[in-house]
Amino acid sequence: MADRITLNALSSDLYQKAHEQDMTLSMLLESLDPTPEGGKLDAFERLMKEAGILTKSVRDKNLFSSKVEAFYRTNESKILFPEYVARTLVQAMTEYPIFKYLVATRTPIDSNVYKASYLDWNDKDNKKAVEMRRVVEATDLPVARLKLGETAITLYKYGRAVEASYEALRRMSLELFERHINKIGVEAANNKISEILTVIKDGDGNNNAALTHKVKDFDATATAITRNAWIKFLLKFYPYGCDTVVANVDGLLQILEVLYPKFEVAGKMDELLANGLNVKTTLPQGLVANTTLLYHPDIAKIGGKEAVYGITRDNCIEEIFEVGSSISEADKFIKNQTQLLTVSENSGFRKIFTDSARILTVE
Repeated sequence: MADRITLNALSSDLYQKAHEQDMTLSMLLESLDPTPEGGKLDAFERLMKEAGILTKSVRDKNLFSSKVEAFYRTNESKILFPEYVARTLVQAMTEYPIFKYLVATRTPIDSNVYKASYLDWNDKDNKKAVEMRRVVEATDLPVARLKLGETAITLYKYGRAVEASYEALRRMSLELFERHINKIGVEAANNKISEILTVIKDGDGNNNAALTHKVKDFDATATAITRNAWIKFLLKFYPYGCDTVVANVDGLLQILEVLYPKFEVAGKMDELLANGLNVKTTLPQGLVANTTLLYHPDIAKIGGKEAVYGITRDNCIEEIFEVGSSISEADKFIKNQTQLLTVSENSGFRKIFTDSARILTVE
């Protein structure tokens, strides 16, 4: 069993050690001092508790959050501050409603550029290799090859600098301080959405732009999204299914009109059911099932037509972030007691599978 890490064991070298292993400090601490099954606090939170730093008030017990200056009590408690800021920022970004529905996973790296591996589905050998067909006895299994993308994913800085005196911040309660970090995190997440939508539509530079379909491809006489066009668009995601859709106000209204028919149509269905129509249909493949509808005002028109983005969330967008990029400036602030606290993260986005995203254009 690993020895428990205590506050006295902390040093700034742990950040460098974490960086070398493509880890955040929280990840490193957890690997060195794993949380027991059923434990409510992770390794970092246990150190915060040992340092006597309370981030949330418990008013019914007359307990109130610590002030920022709690991190300045000892050299060891200072070590916790950069990771505390980073955790608060990342939580605010990843819990931002539209962000968490568009990003499948976050991957830490130790650089500001990243070359991802792709399975090229346009390669005829790969297509044959992934087909699960019977193989004659004593013959080799077909091999599907992953290759590095031609274009590296570039990471950009998202965040904000806060100009405030050391004295002003140190006397602020952590509960209030977190509200400021959360606001920065939400704004950073909102800025990331534009980049995510661009990658969904145009790809990440590795020949993986989304396939675009016109409503008329599915319903020749349609001038807006119809039931037939919508179902045929969703079926294009076979065998996975489209579970997330992003549209601007005009696109969203057209989808909602398909999902929620006008009163006279809905009324006719109610009448049929009341007269004894007893039909139950299940669609276990999930191809035409519950879909998360997201609104974003900056869905640009394509060829003068409104565009609706559909994705298979778990197969579409990977966020790559530079380990420690959200830490260095906070570390300088608390060590040097500067006037400027920079809260930011270096990150970029790539498309995991090309066929995980499709676009429907409407009149």
